[in-house]
Amino acid sequence: MKIIIKSILLFFAFLTFSCSSDAEEDTIIIDNIVEEKEVIEGVDFVSATLVEDTLGKSFSVCFVHEDKIYATAENETYMFDFATSSWSLLATDDDTPDFERGINFIRNDKWYRLVRKGLYTYDFEMANWERIKLLTNTFGIFSNEGFYVEDDDAVYFVDQTNGKENIFIYDLLTNELGIHGTYTNDGGWYPISSNAFIYNNTNYLVSLNNWNSMKVSTFNDNFTTFETVNSLSVENQLDGSVACQFGDYFIFGLGGVPTVDGEGNITHDPSNINFYYYNVLTDAFGTMSTPFYEKRRGSHLVTYNNEYYLVGGYTIKNERSEITSKIEKLEFKILEK
Repeated sequence: MKIIIKSILLFFAFLTFSCSSDAEEDTIIIDNIVEEKEVIEGVDFVSATLVEDTLGKSFSVCFVHEDKIYATAENETYMFDFATSSWSLLATDDDTPDFERGINFIRNDKWYRLVRKGLYTYDFEMANWERIKLLTNTFGIFSNEGFYVEDDDAVYFVDQTNGKENIFIYDLLTNELGIHGTYTNDGGWYPISSNAFIYNNTNYLVSLNNWNSMKVSTFNDNFTTFETVNSLSVENQLDGSVACQFGDYFIFGLGGVPTVDGEGNITHDPSNINFYYYNVLTDAFGTMSTPFYEKRRGSHLVTYNNEYYLVGGYTIKNERSEITSKIEKLEFKILEK
């Protein structure tokens, strides 16, 4: 079943869509009727196709491995199988590192999570979590963003949130945390959804540097320097936003955490429904002309087989926040001159 949302110039009329239990998918297709004008080079949002629900869970992390999404919610670990479009509860474990997004990677056929409280591993065969190292937070680390480097048996990361100017190294052979280098911290906020990307052997981070500003930064080859390349400020807020790599572009957007009163009523709504892009080749930002169909924050944007899936998060309905129980496949397109 398709529900067509037409926009005439700047006016958008949105219709709701529902999910059926058969093989059909519900798709939000953006069908724009616009005046003839020059098409500029860049990226645009096309559609959001409903794939499945999220069991009503608010996931703290979503990590793609092989043909599956692995996700945690409190002390539970779930698996979503792309082949069957179904969820499974894998484990209920008090050692589940459900604290923050952290750095996720595969090592020795296990899922590793390095978060500010320590290093944890998930054994896919045993379906259980193990805490490898509890960090006492000697360095005052609040959050971490960075990369696992297999050849170095190490994870390199920065903590921009707490104003730290250290590039940290976690040695996976000794399970020791140390300082690897320093950099100038020009402002960093709480990490967004998966934001570490590799392009032409260069390691990039797409991260907040203000409520309404996103910056692109790079590490050098040996992770001894970390520098801001460019940044973009927008009208509404980007906290709780998402990001992904799309060919020569980094895409980011959505987000905006509202202010509520004691009864949960929203008193200030800074939601952002736009997607933006950064062209790595031209070092230029742009705003997609087509917005998302609803407000969304705290979601996870994962990549599987060069396709992009938006998982869960929160939306706003009737001036109140509520969990969005959806997995949606997002489609973007490149616009050429």
